[in-house]
Amino acid sequence: MVMRVKHILLPLEKLITISADDTLEQALHLIEEHGYLSLPVLEGEQLLGVLSKQYIFECFFKSEETDRDIYLQHPVRELMKTKLPVIHENEIMEKAIEIFFKKNLRFLPVINDEGQFIGIVTHKVIFQKFIQSFGFKNVRIVIGTFDFKGRLAKLTEVIAKAGGNISSIMQMDTAVMGIKEIVLRVQMENTQKLPKLIRKLQESGFVVREVDNEEIIEIE
Repeated sequence: MVMRVKHILLPLEKLITISADDTLEQALHLIEEHGYLSLPVLEGEQLLGVLSKQYIFECFFKSEETDRDIYLQHPVRELMKTKLPVIHENEIMEKAIEIFFKKNLRFLPVINDEGQFIGIVTHKVIFQKFIQSFGFKNVRIVIGTFDFKGRLAKLTEVIAKAGGNISSIMQMDTAVMGIKEIVLRVQMENTQKLPKLIRKLQESGFVVREVDNEEIIEIE
């Protein structure tokens, strides 16, 4: 299944937001109360910009105002950033990751076909889905081989028969005598069967170089 932005967005109706006419003090209170780094600025359902806790204090230290309480009575509209990248709800998750990486964002606004703001994608959700997609919580097995394409079908067959399911697979060149490494993440219904899987792989001619699973003490 292709993971799209609409599958991971935090919808508009569930967002904590601020108004452009709110004071910086009100905005800061909401940011700290909910443990966020920044909040979207809305007028009705229209996204106007974003205001971050970091930017509030950066501007204070750069300003000529010496009284913090007076400074915090300024309206949000004076400090909010209005130039924000957006992403369509039907874009794939990888596109959102790319934008986060390039723009160093705290959240990414999401729009629909009509260009309406419908929610946001956050770092936290992206990271959680990334871990799930690549199976980082599953068993990691590293196999050495000379022939990747020719052995892939057999590798898949052995793992399936042993009760495993490949959640991710990656090929790496070792730069040593044409040997390639296959790095697998394997989901096991019963991790007690993992030693048997390793033996079956070895019996099928695969060189098992590494197995990483906290529940395994020893593989004979």
